[in-house]
Amino acid sequence: MPTQKPSKDRHKTDGTGPRDYEKKGATRFCSMDNCFNFKNLKECAQCKTVCYCSRECQRKHWKVHKPVCAYNTEQYALADGEEPLLQRNLRHWIARFHTSLLVACIRALDVRSNWDRLDNYGLVIRLEPRPHANVGARWHVRDAGVRSIQEIFVLVEHLGVLEQLRDQVLPMHNEARKRLQQTSGGRSDYTFVITIASNTGDNVLAGEHEPTFRFTPMDVHRDLIELMPVEFLGMDWRGQLDSEVEEDHPLKNLVPSS
Repeated sequence: MPTQKPSKDRHKTDGTGPRDYEKKGATRFCSMDNCFNFKNLKECAQCKTVCYCSRECQRKHWKVHKPVCAYNTEQYALADGEEPLLQRNLRHWIARFHTSLLVACIRALDVRSNWDRLDNYGLVIRLEPRPHANVGARWHVRDAGVRSIQEIFVLVEHLGVLEQLRDQVLPMHNEARKRLQQTSGGRSDYTFVITIASNTGDNVLAGEHEPTFRFTPMDVHRDLIELMPVEFLGMDWRGQLDSEVEEDHPLKNLVPSS
């Protein structure tokens, strides 16, 4: 019996190859802030874009996840129940680099010195695809920077999500901020990262892939920031983020060990 030749697509690492190859490289954690449990994860039944290790983590995270869940569920429905490739890769990327993104926010917004910047600014990151064995590392950072709310509105208008961001997501995000501020006595708050992923750059994927957008709340705590060495906070946040993403070496701890 002749030996079957392996498919030329067998080792594709851009998300268009077999799912079993993707599963070997995937690294996922519980979506609850700062919970790094990776066992017995179950997806959100509505949007299927976040995972939790327990009902308790899901319950605690619901106020943060609710507006994002509504957006992702709508996009999933528009795609007839099949999550678009860019959206799936972006979901895994954010889960993998969550701590790296939070540290980038703290540094970029200079939160330790300018806590009030949380009111009007967020971190915007533009991504382009790249091949990688790990589904959580299939993006290259094209651009990243702090943007005002008004600048962000201009950036997302061409994606067709301006009204949803302005009229639904941000108001719910601000309500969540108020609750966290009250329960923490002003010691904690939320900032956010907006990622815009487009099929551009040197590793464009074959076929038509619409740009995808994701709003990710990030909880910041004064007590934790005060534990961070000044030299750690003063590092080149963009260079550090680029290095962590390119080398697929996401941060696991917010405060470096002494």
